[in-house]
Amino acid sequence: MQRVFQPTMMLSTTAAIALLVTGCGESKVSQCNKIVKVANKAATIGQEFGKNPKPQQGSKSLTEVAGKIDGVANEMKAVEVKDEKLQGYQGRFLTLYQDTSKGLRDAASALDKKNFPAANNFLASLKKTTSQESAIVQEINSYCSGK
Repeated sequence: MQRVFQPTMMLSTTAAIALLVTGCGESKVSQCNKIVKVANKAATIGQEFGKNPKPQQGSKSLTEVAGKIDGVANEMKAVEVKDEKLQGYQGRFLTLYQDTSKGLRDAASALDKKNFPAANNFLASLKKTTSQESAIVQEINSYCSGK
């Protein structure tokens, strides 16, 4: 009887350890929330700038927003996620923020040089780049909600 008890005890212990190890990993929802939290910061920066672009500051305003977006990009880069699909979304957000920051700085530089056609081209390109954000947001929301 002792032999039957010992393998059963070993199996129970192994199962308990396995549950503890898998239970300690972050859930997909938790990882989603980390990415979404940072993405929401970027959206807030964009909304604030859209409501109050500070045209009197000219290129300085664009450079200031670019700096804020750089901060969000660094935060997004620092988010640790294990889920491969979420890593893909994270990378897409990161590229979006880096492209946005570069576009803002390029537009600011063109304004400083009084090259208004180039500034308008950079801003049009920037608008196209940032329109990708809504597609990424929809995709990650769908993935994270399990739809």
